[in-house]
Amino acid sequence: MGGEKKGKTGTWMVALFVILVLLGVWYFFLRGSEDSVGPIASGDYQAVFVDNGQVYFGKLDQSDDEFYLLTDVFYLQSSVAVTETAALSLTKLGAEAHGPEDSMKINVEHILFIEDMKNDSKVVQAIQSYKSK
Repeated sequence: MGGEKKGKTGTWMVALFVILVLLGVWYFFLRGSEDSVGPIASGDYQAVFVDNGQVYFGKLDQSDDEFYLLTDVFYLQSSVAVTETAALSLTKLGAEAHGPEDSMKINVEHILFIEDMKNDSKVVQAIQSYKSK
């Protein structure tokens, strides 16, 4: 009789362990899906809002889990607010004194949110105007 009770306890321990492992896997995948920014429209321009208040515009690629690669990068002058009526003063990354290349890796922990931009947005029109010069 003592062996039968011991066997039931072992079965419950195994069942509890399996349930905990399944809950852990479920939590991992649920949390991973909440942390991701979702699919990025390839070839289109995105606005990337970072936690220092800066907004970068460019073509975003989810290169890995820790960093996203932004290419064809533009940003607003820090004193310019984005409004529908304001003339945009975009700056192309690369003209700064330290001479950066026209791409940047952004740590995903510092990204607040990402927006896909429409082709008829004022920012995309300003980028296309800059590129046509």
